[in-house]
Amino acid sequence: MSGGDVATLAASRRDFARSAPGHPVLWDGGNRNHRNYGVTDWPTAFLIGSDGKVFWQGNPHRLRHRADEHGEFLRLLTEQLDRAHPADDGP
Repeated sequence: MSGGDVATLAASRRDFARSAPGHPVLWDGGNRNHRNYGVTDWPTAFLIGSDGKVFWQGNPHRLRHRADEHGEFLRLLTEQLDRAHPADDGP
């Protein structure tokens, strides 16, 4: 969008249809996610734990090419999954 235009859903759809980002996109016309979660870059992805807190935020494209960030992402994801679904230590 240019010149201070207020983004509309229709305009955003047209822009993304041309750019074909290859991933889901959240339209946030009021920029609430930017304010609430401190989003400063695009694309930005969030993973929210069962406690409702963000446990990972980042650019999902960076995970593909950076082994250290990918490993940390997997560790955090596994930790959250283990919290949500603890192993059954039954008989």
